[in-house]
Amino acid sequence: MANDCSERVCQFGLAHVDTPKGDLDMNGVVTDGTKLVAENSAVYPYGTPEQFPFARDSDLQDVEQTAHYYMECSNKGTCDRATGTCLCYDGYDGAACQRASCPGFPMSCSGHGVCRSIEQLANDDYGNVYKLWDRSSTMGCQCDKGYSGPDCSLRQCKHGIDPLYLDDSATIRYATYDVALLTTSDTIDFNDGTPLKGQAYWALRFYDIHGEDWVTQPIVADASCDQVAAALYALPNNVVPDGSIWCTRTSNAGVNGVNGWVNGEDTHYATGSDDTTNPGVRLIKYPLAFWQQVVRSSYGDLGSVSDKISGYIYRLKFLGNPGNIRQPEIELYLDGKRPSVVSSGGEVITSVWTDGQQGESKDYFADHCDGVTVRFGYSNSDNNNIPYYYLTGFTTAEKALLKTCLADADFDNSNNVEVYNWDYGSKNYPHIVKFVKSRTTYTDGGYYVALYYDTSVALDNLASGGTFKLLNPFFSPDDYSFGIKFQTSDGGISQSTAALPSLSNGYTNSYVGTDMFEVYTTKATLGLTSNMSQASFGFGTQEVLMSNVSYDVMRGNAQSIFDGDISCEIGANNGYKIEYVNHCLNKSDYFTMLNWDQPWYNPQHMNIYQAKKLSTKKYFASVWENSFNTGPNSGFTANLKRKGYGSYASHFETHSVITDTSINHASVVSSNLPYFVYKFFPHVDSTYEYVAECSNRGICDDTSGICNCFPGYSHDDCSEQNSLHV
Repeated sequence: MANDCSERVCQFGLAHVDTPKGDLDMNGVVTDGTKLVAENSAVYPYGTPEQFPFARDSDLQDVEQTAHYYMECSNKGTCDRATGTCLCYDGYDGAACQRASCPGFPMSCSGHGVCRSIEQLANDDYGNVYKLWDRSSTMGCQCDKGYSGPDCSLRQCKHGIDPLYLDDSATIRYATYDVALLTTSDTIDFNDGTPLKGQAYWALRFYDIHGEDWVTQPIVADASCDQVAAALYALPNNVVPDGSIWCTRTSNAGVNGVNGWVNGEDTHYATGSDDTTNPGVRLIKYPLAFWQQVVRSSYGDLGSVSDKISGYIYRLKFLGNPGNIRQPEIELYLDGKRPSVVSSGGEVITSVWTDGQQGESKDYFADHCDGVTVRFGYSNSDNNNIPYYYLTGFTTAEKALLKTCLADADFDNSNNVEVYNWDYGSKNYPHIVKFVKSRTTYTDGGYYVALYYDTSVALDNLASGGTFKLLNPFFSPDDYSFGIKFQTSDGGISQSTAALPSLSNGYTNSYVGTDMFEVYTTKATLGLTSNMSQASFGFGTQEVLMSNVSYDVMRGNAQSIFDGDISCEIGANNGYKIEYVNHCLNKSDYFTMLNWDQPWYNPQHMNIYQAKKLSTKKYFASVWENSFNTGPNSGFTANLKRKGYGSYASHFETHSVITDTSINHASVVSSNLPYFVYKFFPHVDSTYEYVAECSNRGICDDTSGICNCFPGYSHDDCSEQNSLHV
């Protein structure tokens, strides 16, 4: 450029900050962003506007609300005309100064991390998508595990359990995962896939509290519990401490897993059981309904279920790894691209899930309801195969105390009732509590239960005033005398094979358990996201698919064109959904899925999931459109056009929520068996972070990663309390 062509032009990039250029043609007028001047110049061969530029879309239409026009050195540097090199301002780098530098540049991330774009960081986090203008410009450090801070310069310390958290009834929720190696074959026929059908092997990828992954040495397909535990103990750096795993292996061949995989007893609870027949034994039941087991229906939903499933399931409780650790993963490809486990007669299914025993770092149910203990009851007194699970075994005073402890359920104290200043709980806002056995070990952890108060029936031992009904059919895991129904993937019901005093229809009239439970309540709230958005999911998956029951299932008799999207993303094309969503869901929000109308279909043990990714898939057609061959000129589609919704509005199961842990039950899209997503709102007053750096009893030296314990506390994680300090 220049009159004698002696100056060089530097590289261009998307401007971090737009700047108007002023009166470039010196005609005394600064024109708006639609008029181009300085055409055929060396810097702007196609011209440039004098004010902030208007961009153009693919149809060459001006778009006024735009920014980040291409600029020399991305407007964050000056051009060295002699060399054609951008001299970037502090905090920016790249040939066109197109990137915001990572902290510490040019020694980015302190040598303990990698400088990555925001698009890459999003993709590494459960495959999230970031496609805004700065996807390749905004940078951040992805720290090595065990390091933190914007520049990865801070070392993390060891985590431990706060010794002051434990008292006479509080227990620790250690991570308990079920690891399944299964096949749809009639027999357990695993082999390595070679012509000789040699020994099959798999491995387990374990994640520590910092998120670092560790892969075991190969494990034989028919491994015993001792062999699986040994492989985990052999991981480097004492990641899984010796002797810290409780393992129970169950196995079956050629069973209908949906009806309940029941061939197993967890005998690791030898103390604290009130069941004299089976002391300390917990029956293991899995209502297996994997996507791989089913014959897909025309619309990609669960269809009929395969009758047979075989293999091994290992229940692993990691007592040496407290806190919210990431779900382990099964590795089958130990020989390059060739799987090291195949099944001669079926499809191999691998899955990992937790059955109501998630490891936790924060207790969101830290309010002990003092003076209240309960038992669990079951009733089928109307003899019509409709069971009710409820609370019982308390005194009148205890029942009143429980109402006071439950308090508000719906963010609104003004509608509370009675002298106890509480809500009954409703479909939109049920109560949620945690139950812990009165006689148990500190490793028990307790279980979550959703409930409400039904004033129309009196089932408990007091026989008056109303009943606390449970939304998930919970009973003491030690009590063999309870029966439980499992939902099959096609909407049917199947009874477990536990020995029960049964009627001719296979269900007990009523039963009251013997185990007593402490009650932990919370100021947290459980709220229905949308009454018009139904969830479907397969057992052992980490994906929940959302659909609008009214539009996609009710054969076009829709009250709205709401597509079932419960995400908090609101734009010009979906703003109408606000009126249909009570509580939207964001990434990192907590939630669960419940069937309010027929609660016996809910899982016995409730998980609370965290949303890791919310996205919308490409749709192919809705149930209604497929069933009735609706075309773009049909009456129904034409009616949608008149309402401004465009043509062929098909959204069946297009909205996806990815969870942090796999789901421990299954559901189909059905107007008769609707599952809805309930968002969990933690409350700071009921939250206790009891698994933390230095166990909350010391200060982490983030330079060395060593805990400096408070007086009276010791160990490398400050988790041990000196007896003289008590």
